[in-house]
Order: sequence, then C-alpha cells, then structure tokens
Amino acid sequence: MSSGPPSRPGPTARRAWVERGADGLIPGRFQRYREQILYLVVGGWNTLFGYLNFVMLYYFLQVRLTVMAILVISYAISIAHANVCYRYVVFRSRGSVLREMPRFTSVYLVALAANLVILPLALRWLPLSAYVVQALFTVAVVVLSYFGHKRFSFRGGSHGSRGQGNADPRQNRPQSPTPGRE
Repeated sequence: MSSGPPSRPGPTARRAWVERGADGLIPGRFQRYREQILYLVVGGWNTLFGYLNFVMLYYFLQVRLTVMAILVISYAISIAHANVCYRYVVFRSRGSVLREMPRFTSVYLVALAANLVILPLALRWLPLSAYVVQALFTVAVVVLSYFGHKRFSFRGGSHGSRGQGNADPRQNRPQSPTPGRE
C-alpha cells in the first residue's frame, strides 16, 4: 500500500536526466567533444527558435511596431530561452544564475547592438528582406557566442562530476587533506 501520490523528481534528478539524455545522443568516441557538439545542436535549435520567434513577432506586429521594437522583443525572449538551454544542456553550470545571467545577456547585447545597426542599413541598401538579413545575422551570432559563453558567461561555474564543460580544471581536482586532519 502506498501512503500517498508518487513524488516528483527533484531538480537534481531532473537535471541529471537532462544531462544523461544529452550525453546519450553522442557516440562514445565523440564524448571528448561533447560540449562542442551539444553547443552546435543547441545553437542550431536556439537559432531556429530565435529566427522563428522574430518571424512570428514580425509577421503579427509589423503593422503596430517598428522592426527595431520587434527585434528587441525577439531578443529578450530568445536570450531567456537560450540561457536555459546552454546552462543546463551544454555548459552544465552550477554557478549562480544571478551572476551568470547578466554575463550571458551581455554577450547577446553586443550582438543586439550590432544587429540594431546592421539590420536597418541592410534593409535600406541591400535587396534583401528582413527575414533573410536576420537569418544571415543569426548564423554569425551562433558561432561567435560560443566563445563568449565559454570564456565569459559560464566561466567558473562548477560542473558535474565528469569534469566536462568550461569550468576551471582546478575545481574538479580532489582536495589534498589538510595536515593534521586525516
């Protein structure tokens, strides 16, 4: 007899399930490139999500908002989504969300600033639609943001027991016993 409803797994169990699932997608001989492979997969997903997010917002809001306002709204939604994906699936950061989110966001704010300059100029001077310009720009963002996230956004967050990710390798070494405390 059960005394109550089955309990839901806690955050640690759910996180481990996500990590095992992501690792299961990568053949054993490529596990040493786990982070890069997952970054490309998640980056591809985030690119698709971000582009479709922009397309949907542009399609529905272009008569009410400027393309620049739509772009800013699209970035805000896409940044929040990407943070969750990169934090849990790729870099497996266990660092403070309050410390990492501003750094993560700043990587994309640099991209947004460039996009705010490039998009209107491209729309004015090139025979391309906003859809095409934005698609080209997002490809560059995926490639360049890997280095920003690896070296800046998620630096120093302690990672899982396998020591993968971009944390300082010294964090994964066993501590030597303190003299007199064995």
